[in-house]
Amino acid sequence: MACQVSSTPYAHLSSIIKDNKDQKECCVCLYEKDLTVVFDCNHHVCLSCFKKYSISKLNSRQFKYDANIGYSLGCPNGCSNTLLRELHIFCLMDKSNYERYKTFGAEEYVFYHQGVLCPTASCGCGLILDESNLKVRCPLPIGCGKAFCRSCKTLWTDDALQICKCQTDSQNDNQAFSYWYQLFGTRRESSLAVYKKCPGCSVNTEKDGGCNAISCTRCGMTWCWICELEFRNDCIQSHWF
Repeated sequence: MACQVSSTPYAHLSSIIKDNKDQKECCVCLYEKDLTVVFDCNHHVCLSCFKKYSISKLNSRQFKYDANIGYSLGCPNGCSNTLLRELHIFCLMDKSNYERYKTFGAEEYVFYHQGVLCPTASCGCGLILDESNLKVRCPLPIGCGKAFCRSCKTLWTDDALQICKCQTDSQNDNQAFSYWYQLFGTRRESSLAVYKKCPGCSVNTEKDGGCNAISCTRCGMTWCWICELEFRNDCIQSHWF
């Protein structure tokens, strides 16, 4: 006899954990279980597989952030528009992983809104600030109170300085490029930019060599370092690698 959701510890998640009255197979293990998580595509996932699926995606940071839903997962079969809306479902993971999930979700919220995380190892406070602010101070009491450069994420050790060393280096690079361009007449200014934002998730990306096809480790998008758009075949023809 199938158990009832209302008589289990999952009663508060009854909108998404369903009694499997029709004995639908779990789309992962293919077994029929009494309680399943049901996605909008009507695929069922048993609770055991859902926990493993969630932890696996969490470890590789492959949850998706949606402005209307939050930090969530879609169907394991890859069906579109199936992000779970009841985010408390992820408490099915163990406590430590659920805490990691909440931390990652908060960070993704900050990234989505073009914010930054305090680079101090013991802090990591998320800050959403005016885009024009290069010098950022992590606020007390929620943060550590230390100042850092929004661009290069290094601590601002001298409060008397009004410009970070990375900006000075960038100016020197531009001067060097102008001289080099006048000599050789070839544009490769992209190689002078150390950091650029991924067009898929806006996370800062560092390039220290290699070709201009960048694979983002956070959102998975492959994008072009030159045109800063999703990588296309014509990028190979029009850009130098």
